[in-house]
Amino acid sequence: MIPQAIHDSYAEKAGPTLREFMDGTRVAHQTESGPNNLGHTTLIGHSYGSTVIGDAAKAGSFLDGPLAADDVVVAGSPGMQAARSGDLGIDPHHMWAMQGTGDDDFVTGGGRLVGLGGDFTIPTDDSFGSTVMKTDGGGHGAYWDVAKNGNPSEALKNQARVIVGDYEGVTVED
Repeated sequence: MIPQAIHDSYAEKAGPTLREFMDGTRVAHQTESGPNNLGHTTLIGHSYGSTVIGDAAKAGSFLDGPLAADDVVVAGSPGMQAARSGDLGIDPHHMWAMQGTGDDDFVTGGGRLVGLGGDFTIPTDDSFGSTVMKTDGGGHGAYWDVAKNGNPSEALKNQARVIVGDYEGVTVED
């Protein structure tokens, strides 16, 4: 996986499909709930999936408008093909990022190892403009693990808070 994931070619192909899917879910929601009810959509991408989100955001034209998501959450991102969330049309107040420890440091490498961010920037870098949420540590695949006591982990709770729009409840990195 790593040799293929250091290039954007797969994300570049998948981006327009994800954008069409997100547009379709918004239309379906409006059809069911009324044209003025946009609902609340959160798009979550893990690892290379975050790169796909970046390419999906760039796949539309000016007339298409931004990606049909109210919030974007990324975890363990090697980069989103942009130096800043605003370059993707994503409001920095609705761009959320998480980074674990251990093997996650290898995968993201501060964006320098994989290099899928503009200027090697990753979403947890200050310059990207995300709100960086606290996690419970853990490696690259630990963002959806429960805590050792069987309760939801901080990473899970923070994702849920974003999904329901409880932005004040999100715990952030210092």
